[in-house]
Amino acid sequence: MSVNIHLYLDVDGLESPDEADRVGTAVNLLMEDHGIESWTAVGVFHEPPCVTARSEPAAIIVRGFAEWSERFERDVERSVHAVAPRARIGLEWGCPDLA
Repeated sequence: MSVNIHLYLDVDGLESPDEADRVGTAVNLLMEDHGIESWTAVGVFHEPPCVTARSEPAAIIVRGFAEWSERFERDVERSVHAVAPRARIGLEWGCPDLA
């Protein structure tokens, strides 16, 4: 069964604009690896250094959300912390079908 979900990813605690750029590249690659790059917008900000990813206004259509989301969350943590070990990651899901 497929579900529609929204992704809200915030990465802060970055040490420099350069680190934000590298995290942004890692997040973009992760979105491509999971096949959701067309549904997400990744933003890289230098002041303060942070990265965001949002799926709104479009929803991401996912089959097997429970398994997929666990894998995605693990991959986000690994990808971001490989580039920025001190980064703080906030990741939330929204379910527009339940709103």
